[in-house]
Amino acid sequence: MASITLLVGQIASGKSTLCKKLASSGSIILNDDNTVTALHGGDYKLYDKKLKPLYKAMETTVITMAWALGKDVVIDRTCLDPITRQRYISLAKSMDITDIRATVFPLCSPIVHAQRRMASDSRGYDLEYWTKVAKFLEAKAVQPGLDEGFTEINYWHHGIGYGRRIDWLLDLD
Repeated sequence: MASITLLVGQIASGKSTLCKKLASSGSIILNDDNTVTALHGGDYKLYDKKLKPLYKAMETTVITMAWALGKDVVIDRTCLDPITRQRYISLAKSMDITDIRATVFPLCSPIVHAQRRMASDSRGYDLEYWTKVAKFLEAKAVQPGLDEGFTEINYWHHGIGYGRRIDWLLDLD
């Protein structure tokens, strides 16, 4: 049975690094990188808020088709607030997907996340920009709960799962 996993964490917290491993195990990964590459040739500065309905429609189509093909889906976005998470949880429930998971990444200070973003891929923006983004995301961050509709919540730390076991994600060897 197909599943959905929402990665919950700040920018540059390790979500995309984990996704590289998950993709190699067959999961379908959805993130802003996919959208920007598909629609804007990889140029992040071409992202246009007016096109958000197009971005969401594309994402929804990919998710539902992946499930129809029996594939697991991983949402590689910050997913720090319940409203964002509810969009994916509701979509899963509407498609009778019952395996709905969250993997939570540790939160550091906004400047740490901004510096990590700058070190890995600034996407053409400066440290001040990424610090503002990280502060904005920190302000709306709420830890996910089972009451949101998750069937399981796991915790990730420096490439090693902690809290509940995450063997379902990947072989950590």
